[in-house]
Order: sequence, then structure tokens, then C-alpha cells
Amino acid sequence: MGCTEEYYYVCLSIPPAPTPRWLILRRGGPTLDDAAVNKSVNHRLRPIPSHPYQPPESSSFVKLNLGIYVIGGLIDGNPTSSVLLLDCLSHTWSRIRSMRVARASPAVNVVDGKIYVFGGCEEVDSSNWAEVFDPKTKTWDTLPVPEDPEIPKNTSVIDKSVVMEGKVYAVDEKDQSFYFLPREGIWRRGNPDSKRGTRKDWCAIGKLLHCCGTRGKILWCEADELDWKEVKGLDVVQWCVFALKANNCAMDETLAWKLHMTEDGFSRLSSNSRGNIVVFWRVHIPRTERLELWCAEISLERREGGDIWGIIEWADAVSKLNRFSYNVKV
Repeated sequence: MGCTEEYYYVCLSIPPAPTPRWLILRRGGPTLDDAAVNKSVNHRLRPIPSHPYQPPESSSFVKLNLGIYVIGGLIDGNPTSSVLLLDCLSHTWSRIRSMRVARASPAVNVVDGKIYVFGGCEEVDSSNWAEVFDPKTKTWDTLPVPEDPEIPKNTSVIDKSVVMEGKVYAVDEKDQSFYFLPREGIWRRGNPDSKRGTRKDWCAIGKLLHCCGTRGKILWCEADELDWKEVKGLDVVQWCVFALKANNCAMDETLAWKLHMTEDGFSRLSSNSRGNIVVFWRVHIPRTERLELWCAEISLERREGGDIWGIIEWADAVSKLNRFSYNVKV
């Protein structure tokens, strides 16, 4: 029909529920402008069919074409090799050929229409450490062994990975970075990560990496340098403005909301098709028993002097959570 709408697909794991829930969120929402708040779109999370046998935790997710692949995970505490596919047109599920090796929390990326999977396995010999899936042939193959002796061949934990300009950048549990060139089938060693254990949820926007830091900060860096800097203009006061307007809070509640936001930080960060950052986090509204899941979309711009500034395009509560939801994972 020539019409398109963009949706976020959200997988929520809420203990003690045995299986994750899938929902969709129509993009858009209130802005800092008062008038816009009153004209918000329907941006509440809406459930879609979930898979009854999806691993309850430690799966990895990747979008390819018009589907989302759920790769590996833990079932009864044991890694699994299973792969599930969610068709985003029909919202139906199917099983894909399993991986060669059972994996939990592997690093997963797409390059040239193929899915590359690194680490997350108990068998850490080099032949099993990484593999690639070709959706056209529906087959899994192992990847070539790194020739550089300092590139890890037996590391089961890849803390971060992201695709940029046809390269798969990754950092292992010892904060050593390396990258893989799928088209050439070769590995290269990079610089050590500059900040140990302080960032999660890497995403690539343009030629820069972004991630979550501590205390609700968003960081950025050049991929080859891994020297992280803070995105400016996103202090917690901005988040509080949204909270006040959406919840009709009194001004004396601002500090309590701000402190809670600062302690919790973000629960998930990713990029979308417009090159913006999307974040989710959990909020407890002061002086109430309300617990909510919030979402925000942030655009980025590089200003004079080289600093990256963030602008909150919209933010709002997208779902109410129950009292068991303090450990919700997005």
C-alpha cells in the first residue's frame, strides 16, 4: 500500500514467569513541549504471541530481513543450541536448525545477510568457539581460527560486540578487543577497552560506538580507540521533566525520582533505523506503589569541539509492572 510504520519489538523476562513475553511498541510519544504531551500516540506496549518454549534467560537476539532470531540461552541452567525465528509480518514462530554448539549469551551479529555467533559455549576449543549461519542454505559452519596468538581462541565470554563497516568488533572478558573481517575470513587484534566493566549494550551509529555506562550515563567512542567519553546534555534533570509531566508529580518529588533513576541506570540500549538511541529503564514513582517501564528515543549530534550531544526526542512510561517486576530484563 506504500505505507510503513516502525515498531519496536520488546522481549520482557519478568520473574517468576517461566517464559519471556513479547510485545510491540509503536514509535513516538510525548516530547518536552507541553502541547505535544497532550497529543501523544498510543505508545503502550502491546502483546503479541510468545513462544512457549523460548529459553527463559541468556538468549541472544538479532534482526535479519523481516524476522527476529532468538539464539541459544539457558534451560534449567544448561546452555542450549536451539534457534527460534519470530516472523514480524505474521507474528508466528518457527524453529531453525540448531547451532553446532550449545551457547548462552553469545555475541551475535549480522554481516552480508549471515548470522555470526561468538562465544557463550562450554566447549571453548577454537573449532567450536564461533560459527556462522546462512539463512539461504539453512546451514551452520565454523569460522577460521585466528592466526594471531594474542587473539583469544578459547574465550567463552564475549562481553560486547557490534558490526561496523562490515567488521565485527568484539571485546572479551579480559577487556581485550579484536575484530573479524567476514569477507576476507581473517581476524585482527585491537586496543584494550579503556573502561573496565562499566558499559553494556553496545550499538553502532555511523562510525561511532555507543553504550550504557554507570549511573544512567550514555558513552561514545571511536571504534578503533575504545576511549569512552560521555554523551553530553543528558543529565537526569531532563528525565525528571518527562516524569513530572507524565505523572503530574509535585516539584518536591523531583529529587526522589531523579535519585532512583540515577541508581538504576538503563536496562537496555539499542539503535533504530533513524540512527537514534532507544533506551528502556524501570521507574518506581515516589510515594506510590507504582512500578513502570519507561522508554526514550534520543537523537545525537556532533558539535564544534568534537563532543557528542544527545537530545531526548520523546520519553514515556510504556507499561505498568507488578510487584514481582523489580528484576525485569528487557
